[in-house]
Amino acid sequence: MKSRSLILLTIKETLATIIRTRFWFNISPSLSAGAHVSADFFGINIAPSPDPRFDDYTIERLKELQLKHIRMDFTYDSFGGDAERLLKRILAEKYLVMLDLLPPKEDAALLASDEAAQQRWQEFITRVNEEYGKKIVCFEIGATPNRSKWSGFNLNSYLSAWNIAYTQFEDADHLLAGPNVSDFEPVSNIALLADMQQHGSTPCTHTDNLFVERVIEPEAYDHRVFGRLFANKFKLNLVKKARIYNELSEQYGCRHTVCTYTDWTSKRLARFSDTPETKKADYLVRYLVITAASHALDQVYWGPLICSRDGIIDDGATDYPDIDNVSFYKSVRGKYENLKTRPAFHALANTIKQLSATDCIQAVNGDNGIHHFVFSYENDSELHIAWLRDRYTLSLDSIYSSKQLDSARFIDTVGNKLNPSPICLSESPVFILFDSPQQLHLSALQIETLDVPTTPIFASINNVEYISHHTREWNGAVAIKQGESATEKINHMLPDRLLDLPQLGVHRDQRNKVWSVKNPVNPTETIVIKENRATGIRKLSYHFKASKGERHWNNASEMIRRGVNSPMPIAYFEHTENAATRHNYYVCEFVHDAFSARDAFTAFAQGEQHYSGFSKQAVFKALAKYTCKMHNRRIIHNDLSGGNLLMTKTQQNQIEVTAIDIGRATVYPIKGKKITQKMRLIDLCRLCYKLDWPNRKEFMHTYFKAYGQEFDSGWSKPLRNYDWKQKTKRRIKGMFKRKKTK
Repeated sequence: MKSRSLILLTIKETLATIIRTRFWFNISPSLSAGAHVSADFFGINIAPSPDPRFDDYTIERLKELQLKHIRMDFTYDSFGGDAERLLKRILAEKYLVMLDLLPPKEDAALLASDEAAQQRWQEFITRVNEEYGKKIVCFEIGATPNRSKWSGFNLNSYLSAWNIAYTQFEDADHLLAGPNVSDFEPVSNIALLADMQQHGSTPCTHTDNLFVERVIEPEAYDHRVFGRLFANKFKLNLVKKARIYNELSEQYGCRHTVCTYTDWTSKRLARFSDTPETKKADYLVRYLVITAASHALDQVYWGPLICSRDGIIDDGATDYPDIDNVSFYKSVRGKYENLKTRPAFHALANTIKQLSATDCIQAVNGDNGIHHFVFSYENDSELHIAWLRDRYTLSLDSIYSSKQLDSARFIDTVGNKLNPSPICLSESPVFILFDSPQQLHLSALQIETLDVPTTPIFASINNVEYISHHTREWNGAVAIKQGESATEKINHMLPDRLLDLPQLGVHRDQRNKVWSVKNPVNPTETIVIKENRATGIRKLSYHFKASKGERHWNNASEMIRRGVNSPMPIAYFEHTENAATRHNYYVCEFVHDAFSARDAFTAFAQGEQHYSGFSKQAVFKALAKYTCKMHNRRIIHNDLSGGNLLMTKTQQNQIEVTAIDIGRATVYPIKGKKITQKMRLIDLCRLCYKLDWPNRKEFMHTYFKAYGQEFDSGWSKPLRNYDWKQKTKRRIKGMFKRKKTK
């Protein structure tokens, strides 16, 4: 009966909420000024270790973060164990603790119906209340009731746990927090809060784990709720989600709304980036600034302090607990000697230091990708924080005057002073400090409507900034390395200047021309210029595409973003009119002392076992690992001839592979089309063409091993089809040649 009544109550309350809010369309996803950010806004989740040295280490790190609010999980066997030892230490240090009380997973599943489980839970709650009731700021009851696989709870068993706990605390109206639904599933929140309200046991603090990790960027509209087709219609970004939960708090009589756990896992970030630690730090800052300015959350507790996969401190552990940390952050699993702070740790420390005790006087989260915030301090100095969505860039002088930029102090995500000062905004947040209030020449609305092109896209490389450049004749982009003059670099990279530079060597001059020159900005470097020419029927097909120069730039940028080597893009330029069908230019770094896969494969086909100091097996392994990683990162080269894969020797005497001529590559979204085995094999056909069949089989064995799949008996079919096409092309060319000779 309880289950049926809960279902009916949920349906009634959900429909009423949806009708009243028109599917929450009356809740804005846009930020506005007015929020006050106190030091109490920030918190962290901690856990004990069997090694007591971790207690001192944890305290030291908390002091470094300047945090006061701590959240811990506490269960039946915590009494007398590592958790109680750490809890007593934390309380002795005067930290403010939210203690999450939870039964073992097996008991959580039984609490709705098993009297013995209910009795054990009641005895546990009574003991906690007697020993810590006056020492704890807030008791949270349970976790992730909508994730029974993790916590053991279902909605009914959670409500049973809640009702028992509510009757045990003398001041439950002020002490208790819940229901800690995971992610964004407001129907679960409505079901639980409505039942609590009906029974007069509404929590003081409405808690939720407001994850946005699976949409990758903190600012993205969530496509998982109503699908990609409606993502831009419902606009469920982090701001709107937080506000929906805050409205539910008000609807059901909760005084506070708190996010108890959120993070980005290094494992997930590593699926599409070779710099997951940098991305974790960037996203942490972006998440915290947005939620602090949202007017919706009273506190955010970041995910685990210490954990190899999730934490902002790495403990070096190679395993992960059976119960996810978000449901029960039971213990630190690694060794004391392996502890290492991550950039995200320093990003959190910097964010707390800069944002605490500020008032938000401007907040912009535009659909154009610009996120710009102005916070004021008591002494009238100002903190500006700004970034763009991933892959975008914008010159700082679009928002600030040269006088303002000269007077500002710039700090990066992790708290380091930026010297020289940046010239552009990028996806990595920048903290801009002014000693006095600033009057920007653009209003918040004007910043939100600035034109920020979605293409070209930009890589994320340390000490490199990117500038889009537009004149009456040319459109393009230029990479500016630290210490280079932007004006000088752009002037030297314009096609008129490039074409006048002395050529060091011409690498190709057929349909397109490729040559190398000395870098005019730094003559110790060599750069490669590719002049793309559209001729014949291609003029028609290219008319409907981006220019080859832009395609080279975008593909190289995205490959680098995903950790797939390609020479760093330096510039591209195209005509402002009919860009794709007129000559356009792409400039990148030169790969020194390289040999190609074509040369190596030709030698192996002739019986050689080594090439350029490397064994055949070492070459096969390096190429298989590279191409498999490229495919795993959802990139199909489409022109993977042996000449387009270059290999160099590293200082460690290893092979480093780099792909060139990537203008035809197809780069699929991180979330979307799956790269099938057939697509992989078709992409490898050109690469294997120079190998004889026994060596082809050996290479494909090596590729499948890197792929982590069983060697497929059908691997040769696409390669044989490619052989047949090549033979057919040669016959047709021969026929035309003989006719022309006659």
